Amino acid sequence: MASIHDSRYAGERPPEAKPVSELFSDAIQQFTRLVRNEVALARTEISDKAKQGLRGGAMIGAAALVGLAALVILMLALSAFLTEMGLAASLSHLITAVIGFVIAGVLVMVGINRLKADALLPNRTINQLQRDAATLKEHL
Repeated sequence: MASIHDSRYAGERPPEAKPVSELFSDAIQQFTRLVRNEVALARTEISDKAKQGLRGGAMIGAAALVGLAALVILMLALSAFLTEMGLAASLSHLITAVIGFVIAGVLVMVGINRLKADALLPNRTINQLQRDAATLKEHL
């Protein structure tokens, strides 16, 4: 009559029949495989995060190019409007320049927020490593 161990360990001896050295060797191999898998996961996730960061940077660059032309025209129109309203041309230009710097500052802040390190962390890998460490602690 076949035991439960026969179907679970086809071609292998059940763990109870293995010597300690072989069990230790199996544990080392499994740990090595786990580390390799975690490194592969980390590489993949970091690569994905790097691509995400590059896309964010490219979008900021494209927005800056398109927005710059539109902003220049808008600022010229604002300056002309202020001059028509009775302000001196130099004061109109100064006010328009200050408004342009404020807009530029807001755009830089938005771009920096999209490229923060927290958004680029390999969160899945970190969570998996924490789960692996907890599992390892339970079994030791």
